[in-house]
Amino acid sequence: MKRILIISTGGTISQTHTEDGVAVSNEKSFNGNTFANILNNLKKELNIDVIDSKTILNKDSSNIIPEDWKKIINTIVDEYDNYTAFVVTHGTNTMGYSCSAVSFAIENLGKPIIFTGSQVSYGMVGTDAIMNLENVVRIIADDNCKLAGVCCIFGSKVITGTRVKKKTEFEYDAFKTFGRVQDIANIGNSVVYNENELEKHLKYMGTKSKVKSGLVVKNEFNTNIISLTEFPRIKSRLF
Repeated sequence: MKRILIISTGGTISQTHTEDGVAVSNEKSFNGNTFANILNNLKKELNIDVIDSKTILNKDSSNIIPEDWKKIINTIVDEYDNYTAFVVTHGTNTMGYSCSAVSFAIENLGKPIIFTGSQVSYGMVGTDAIMNLENVVRIIADDNCKLAGVCCIFGSKVITGTRVKKKTEFEYDAFKTFGRVQDIANIGNSVVYNENELEKHLKYMGTKSKVKSGLVVKNEFNTNIISLTEFPRIKSRLF
């Protein structure tokens, strides 16, 4: 039985617009129920049994903080035994940070935890929200689904959760895999996996537990961190 929980956190995918076209997050924002209703139209076609939703935040992702990561993590852990996969709808600006935080906070994941969002708000002409959501469900619904752990599915790419970097505000393929690795898979009219990258991703999942009792959760974050770019004549005292 395939059961999916959509966890809605806000972001562009959820925003409505004023008469002047300004995107806003408010009480009329689209939420998890909206996205569940869209995807429920695909349930029969894709052999999904249940698509439920929870809206836990309604934030522009520029305002996401570590306490919000904990809400996402705790929701996944609390519901882990009830679903076969989790979809987190999230804003694009800090999606990479949230993917990485959840990746490191929950060990032994044996189920897919997939982040997605959109460049254009749901309900606007040209939105990529529906395509991204449908691509997520296409992969989860596959009887031979190979994914476990945290990933980002956006546009035509499937990216491991610790390597998600936003590259553009314009293109529908908004994210890239950073570092000396490649995408886990590419999505077109079919899904083509990079088996070497998939194997690298899965080997970090630990025991791949299907039950909550097998997870190791470390959801406290040290925020006394600063990122420095190296430059000529940088002072050693800064370290």
